[in-house]
Amino acid sequence: MFKSAVLLAFVIFTAIANAQPQESAGPAPSTTEQPAINKAAGAADAQPAARGSEPFGASSFVPWEKSEWWLVLATWLLAFVCLGLAIFTARLWKATSSLLKETQNTARKELRAYVALDEIFFSEAGDTAEGTHKLRIRNYGQTPAYRLSIWCERASHLPQEGVKPFYDAPVVDGQLLHPVQAYTVSLAGAPLYRIGKPGFFTYGRLIYHDVYEQWWVTKFCFRYEGDETFVPHGEYNHEEGPFGEQPT
Repeated sequence: MFKSAVLLAFVIFTAIANAQPQESAGPAPSTTEQPAINKAAGAADAQPAARGSEPFGASSFVPWEKSEWWLVLATWLLAFVCLGLAIFTARLWKATSSLLKETQNTARKELRAYVALDEIFFSEAGDTAEGTHKLRIRNYGQTPAYRLSIWCERASHLPQEGVKPFYDAPVVDGQLLHPVQAYTVSLAGAPLYRIGKPGFFTYGRLIYHDVYEQWWVTKFCFRYEGDETFVPHGEYNHEEGPFGEQPT
């Protein structure tokens, strides 16, 4: 854009310089006086020509009869073409840059890891034994998830709005999860959180970083409805990130 502006200024300056009329240096007037007879004769001879010609400055000026004006018009036309080319080039560069950036972002999104809760279920250990409460975590992305930590708690009711859930420690920490790979966690048995007793909540978060060293947090919250059915609850199931450092 700067080069085109400089070129435009140079072209206009050249056109103006070429359009200036050049004064022709005529012969210097003679200071020698002619005889009166010759002056009279010359005046008499010059009268018919004077009557047939217009005085200086009275003739009409036709611009297109001057070659300099054609040069000015061509120069201005070239200047407008250069200006339009510069604007088009700038817009094309901006559009290309935006498209390239969008393509890079799309590629990063497609290649990063996506770790989420795959399933919550009770496994039957026997006819008289209580089922074991389990979580299955899966990487749905195309690249590994690094330093995965799994945080999970169960409660008969959820914390109040704005209160951060309490976690003693992660159930799993520093786990590597390859693409499509699943990891199953067994939770400790408790009388309030057993099979056949609906109404309790299982909530938690999954923290990991992708191949671009960006950290992500996947939160989940499910309510046990009985009959081995866990239903997502409220607005607690979502992803947060990316973060430059590991969230706490």
